[in-house]
Amino acid sequence: MKKLIVYYDSWCPRCTRFMKTVKKIDWLNLVDFRSLRERGQAIKGIDLILAEKQMASYTNTWAYGYESIFRILAKLPLLWPLLPVLWFLHITKTGQEIYIHLAVNRKIIPIHCDNDSCNI
Repeated sequence: MKKLIVYYDSWCPRCTRFMKTVKKIDWLNLVDFRSLRERGQAIKGIDLILAEKQMASYTNTWAYGYESIFRILAKLPLLWPLLPVLWFLHITKTGQEIYIHLAVNRKIIPIHCDNDSCNI
């Protein structure tokens, strides 16, 4: 089974907590999390502006927001009983609306600051 590559915002405590939780229950090791904020990396085909606002994921195509969350949770056998609800949220676009509300209200902590400067 092909790994899902997920780019998350490591400056967002909520995103980091979600990533750590998923890693704990990803027993099959099917989700590969990478920090979007890591400097010097080239990510082919990603919409960086959108990815800074919504979690991005890639298998054969790019997905953002709730679509990424749906892809992640679908890879976790422990959460398969929830797939009907997650699918309903997906097809009705309600999941994306909830995701956008949470993403807009998240806190960003610029951990890239040092004593002399802080470039946001």
